[in-house]
Parts: sequence; C-alpha cells; structure tokens
Amino acid sequence: MSPKRRQQLAEQGNTNPFSTLTNGTVGRGMSPRLAAPAPKRRPRDTGPAADVVAAVFARDGGRCVRCGGVLTGARGIGWSVQHRRARGAGGTSRPDTNQPHNLIVLCGSATTGCHLHVEQFRVEAREFGWAIRQSDDPALIPVLHAVHGWVLITADGAFANHTPNQQEVNA
Repeated sequence: MSPKRRQQLAEQGNTNPFSTLTNGTVGRGMSPRLAAPAPKRRPRDTGPAADVVAAVFARDGGRCVRCGGVLTGARGIGWSVQHRRARGAGGTSRPDTNQPHNLIVLCGSATTGCHLHVEQFRVEAREFGWAIRQSDDPALIPVLHAVHGWVLITADGAFANHTPNQQEVNA
C-alpha cells in the first residue's frame, strides 16, 4: 500500500492504516466493507468409486476381513474400506490404488474397531496382508480373511485360494 493511501485511510478514521478494513463505520449509516469469504472448495476425492466399494463389500460377504463380524451401520462409522497399499497423504496417481484387489472391508473406522487395530499395529497388519508396503503388488500379497482363510485377491477382485508356504509363515 502506498504512503499516500495509508494517509487517506488514517484521515478517514482508520486506526490501522496498514489495512483497508475499518474499525467502525465507513460513513454515516454504512457498514464496514469486509472481504468476501473464500469460496469453499470440495476436497479432492481420492477414494474408490461407489460401485467398487459395493463390489468389495459383496466380495467380503459383508463381514470384517480381520474379525469376521457382520458389518452394520453406515460406511465410515460402522465399517470402512481399507487400502491395503496406502494412498499416501496427498493421494496417489497409481491406477490400481482404488481397485478391488487393493481394498478390504473392516469394522469400525480408522479410529475404532478393526480398522483402528490395523492402523495401529502395522507389523501385524503386514504379516496378515491387511496392509502392504508401497513397493508391493496387492494382487501378489495374500490376505488372511477371517471367513475364507488365506486368499489372494485377484486384479478383478475375486478370491484365489492361497496356502502360505513355510517362508511366509515364518516371515
């Protein structure tokens, strides 16, 4: 702001000439002019599409993959979708991140139930395939499913039976 403009604002009664906002009225009967609030932008949706969530829920039989409990309530409260290979803080550009072979359903949310357990105990979660490393391919890492036992989740979202070998059991 120029020194001339600061002087004009001070003469108009602005006690903070470094701001164009006034402390009272602008003129007789006029309200101070405030900046318009920034328009609210909807956060970018980095989650799976509704049809993919429905397919994963159906594939897992409406049961928590970790405990086998029947999932009830609304998504995000009673149950949630877990990305086995995490999306990362800002999302990801990997095309298979939101595909069925990278997703499982768990009871609770990221702050309750089995979803919380998986988030808190990452070593155990990796041991049982509920979470995997960024470098892993979700189609190649088996999952211990509470209902179906050890399975591979294929790229099309179906199950393939998997019997872990001794090296995987001891890992």
